[in-house]
Amino acid sequence: MTSGAMRNAATGSSIASRGTSRRCMHVHYLIIASLALALPACAPATPSAPLDTATEVAICTVEPFDRFIERFSRDTAFQRRTTSDPLIVERYDTAAEPEPRRVESNVALADVAWPVMPSLERLADSGRTHTVASGADGRMDVVIRTPDTSDQQIYVFRQTPCWQLQRVIDESI
Repeated sequence: MTSGAMRNAATGSSIASRGTSRRCMHVHYLIIASLALALPACAPATPSAPLDTATEVAICTVEPFDRFIERFSRDTAFQRRTTSDPLIVERYDTAAEPEPRRVESNVALADVAWPVMPSLERLADSGRTHTVASGADGRMDVVIRTPDTSDQQIYVFRQTPCWQLQRVIDESI
């Protein structure tokens, strides 16, 4: 009798089939171990952290100013993302002596009163008007005013490369 044909008296299985069975088990263990190592690589990537404001502004889509300002004036969250930090605010100090004088301050975003600019669509409801004009060095100025009064604010925007509110000039006395 050859060794491949020898039978185990207790189990009735041949020595050859036990060897084959051990080889199959070994192959199964290798496959399971390989899958255990490979499957984590197939898992979906963890979601990235939300973008901070500076990153979001840096990757904005450059759009025509008329579309930008329409959205800016109606969306306070968008205003927060597209306003420079700090925001330069100019206003008249009416308590200054001997006469009012213009003062400039840098206001941190955390200290800005939102919305920083009213909705352009709703200005007429309060008797106000607005104009948009190109300023020096490619800037855009949005002037909001109440006719026949000193109530006038100028919002200065620059494209760096995205449109951003950089200055508010309150000319009201």
